[in-house]
Amino acid sequence: MPIAALLLLLFAAQAAKIAAAAGPPSPDQVRHEFLARLNEARAAAGARPLSLAEPLNRVAQQNAEEVRDAGGVHYDEKSIPRIQQRLRKTGYVAHGWHQEFAAAPGDAGEVLAWVKSGLPETFHALLDPDYRELGVGVSDLRGSPLYTFFLAWRESESFARETAGLGDLERVRAEMLVRVNAERAAAGLPPLLRDARLDEAAQRHAEDMLVRSYYDHISPDGTSPKTRTLKSGYTGRIVGENIARGPVAVREVMDNWMGSTGHRHNLLLPGFTHLGIGVVVGRNAAMGDTVIWVQDFGSPAGP
Repeated sequence: MPIAALLLLLFAAQAAKIAAAAGPPSPDQVRHEFLARLNEARAAAGARPLSLAEPLNRVAQQNAEEVRDAGGVHYDEKSIPRIQQRLRKTGYVAHGWHQEFAAAPGDAGEVLAWVKSGLPETFHALLDPDYRELGVGVSDLRGSPLYTFFLAWRESESFARETAGLGDLERVRAEMLVRVNAERAAAGLPPLLRDARLDEAAQRHAEDMLVRSYYDHISPDGTSPKTRTLKSGYTGRIVGENIARGPVAVREVMDNWMGSTGHRHNLLLPGFTHLGIGVVVGRNAAMGDTVIWVQDFGSPAGP
């Protein structure tokens, strides 16, 4: 036998001995291997990669052990509150989550290949582009390796996705002005004009409410719409204000205001000629993740 071939055989034998001595891979190694294989499949499907999240690993592990102890998967609607409670205990605030199971021998690539061919719906769910994070539970079921795949995306991430379109403040203001003037035209009223001073007053009030965790026309130090617009340089004969929190789009907040008697009154008041618009996206202790909207209306004082 050639020396090179003999050395190769000796090397392979030594590698096998080392692998046997090392024992089976640890749960963390298994998790990272599944992550790598799943992300290869997600990339091929055009979906963003997942990342492992320790809170989800803990939930997935608890679920895997629960299935092992029960001798099978018995999840129904009554299981959902139990899983939600496990998530809350980890501190993970999920906007949405989904779980899949697989019981099959082999390494991560072999297990996922088996899932793809034998459980296509399960495999498709693992490629769902909505999810960004993954937890993997490692257990056994009647002598076969058992894996739970727990996918989720955080409430904060969902909020960021929903509000991504609000990053361009000037575009948002222009869109709102169009909608406001469409409502006024439908009521037979003249359009409003944007005023930079009212924009400034509205924006400062929106930001102040977010920073100081309040929601009111009157600030904690007693400033009112009238005093705020005066401070911005707008001397108004009449001034009005609409505020809202929560909606993530111009259409949504305008629908809400038009459905409210007081807000609708401001939007359709014939005496108003100018409009200022403020919007801020953020988080505070009182409201959590939120969007705050402000409209300041005015009609300038005469000579």
